Amino acid sequence: MTLEDGFPFEASAMNRTAEAADVLAIDFDDELKAREALLAATRLGRKRSVEMTDAAIVTRTPTGRIKITQTRDISALQGAVNGSWWGGLAGLVIGGITGWAIGLALGALTGGLWAKLRDIGISDPWMRRTAANLAPGHAAAFFQLPHVYATHLIRELRRFDGTLLHNSLRDVETVELEEALAIIP
Repeated sequence: MTLEDGFPFEASAMNRTAEAADVLAIDFDDELKAREALLAATRLGRKRSVEMTDAAIVTRTPTGRIKITQTRDISALQGAVNGSWWGGLAGLVIGGITGWAIGLALGALTGGLWAKLRDIGISDPWMRRTAANLAPGHAAAFFQLPHVYATHLIRELRRFDGTLLHNSLRDVETVELEEALAIIP
């Protein structure tokens, strides 16, 4: 099961790219806590307490490497596989077995490149810059939340011990978020 399964993304926001608009980012001392926060946000989305259009977990490994786990972007390998399927099918229809081989190769190349260059939702470079300040072994949960019921979000965040990295939510004050995250469960 991937992070993509079961997330309540709104179709109206599917093609928006946001560097930091409507984004909440929280630093946790390990990746498991960040994933728990992501599951809690998903539950709030299903209850219609928030509209979540993108989410990601960004981990700084003990060696200092930054790893982004997206909920919506597809990997270059997934793009190559999909591209090879469609390219091979088109090549087979147009040029027979020789066309199939050429279409397969061109489709894989095109699909892989398309997936690599495509960035939906929260900007990957912005998340990398923000996560550069994480301590090794820490993970940050990033949420793009265009619509939020502040009281529901604050109540849910009280269950977590984290540090606020970024808040550009229109309906939630930074002080409220910091106070909610400071309460030790």
